[in-house]
Amino acid sequence: MMNTMIPLTVANTLNQTSKQRIEAKPNQTLKQVVQTQKLSPEGDFDVYDQMGKVISNQSVANHRDSTVYVGVAKVAGGSVPRNRVKELQIEYPSLQPVKQHLTKSSAQMLRLRFPSNGRTKSGFWEIVIYCPKATSSLMHAYVLNFSEIVIRPGISLYATPPSVSYSRGSGNGTIPGSRRRGHWVCHGNILPHLNRLGSDPIVRVGAYVNHIQNLLNS
Repeated sequence: MMNTMIPLTVANTLNQTSKQRIEAKPNQTLKQVVQTQKLSPEGDFDVYDQMGKVISNQSVANHRDSTVYVGVAKVAGGSVPRNRVKELQIEYPSLQPVKQHLTKSSAQMLRLRFPSNGRTKSGFWEIVIYCPKATSSLMHAYVLNFSEIVIRPGISLYATPPSVSYSRGSGNGTIPGSRRRGHWVCHGNILPHLNRLGSDPIVRVGAYVNHIQNLLNS
């Protein structure tokens, strides 16, 4: 009997080298398959193609032998305008949007590295900033290279964020919209300071990244 199952490879947007080969029923959507296979992150999520286009509700039958990417759901408004990312790159040249977390006009997750002052084996901190509502709400930073630490920073890094007001929206042991684990940087009650700066997302993200850099190198 002919095999009607659809072969598919599922990757995570934050760790695309970690891929899982599965077989799916052709009458399911990609989002349904990810949920059925228990490959979905906590909270709302979307499925993307290699170009970053949302394909969550497309039929599995249209993606035989393809690689799809699972990540945080795209939201409208409030994140970093795509055409202004270069303003952040002036101070942080390594900063790049996480591809599958882009819309046509904005970015809601950023990845960058900066010197660790000898606190990590590589000499750098590797972090992601989750900022889907950068104009008005909290952002969250996660250290990706925790295993490289040789000198612990003066602030706490949590595998599972504590239940405090300033960790709201930080996920529960994984980076929001991802199955990848990262260590949440305890940024303190930073939101009032960001709010005093206004609503410009570049100003707010720049101040937040500077704050995280100071905390990690303290």
